[in-house]
Amino acid sequence: MSFRWYVIMMGIGTALAWIAWLFVLEAMNPNEAGLTAFIFFYTTLFLSCVGTLSLLGLIYRIGIRHREAVLAREVRISFRHAVLLSLVGVSALWLSAHRALTWYWLLTLVFVVAGVEYLFLMVQASRRQ
Repeated sequence: MSFRWYVIMMGIGTALAWIAWLFVLEAMNPNEAGLTAFIFFYTTLFLSCVGTLSLLGLIYRIGIRHREAVLAREVRISFRHAVLLSLVGVSALWLSAHRALTWYWLLTLVFVVAGVEYLFLMVQASRRQ
């Protein structure tokens, strides 16, 4: 798949995910739907955030920083960062909904994500040698 098609498909998918999230927000009553509404809410929010952050990361990496050497690598890095940041955001929102979000839980989430990113960087560095 070419870079252009990736951006087009990611944009369409992100728009559909935001539309689905808005639909869940408007159409489902959490008191009546129960667990299903919460699963749809958090899943569509996560997918929407991943798509949006991935596209914004690509704009930053390629448009602003002018890193065009290997586009596939920039796409991978941008997508990985989007997934990790979305995971932190949605997890923090879930903890907040359950009145369990405290500074030490948020710090734990950030450290876990930083550790995962560090592992990715170590694996990437070992492949280059």
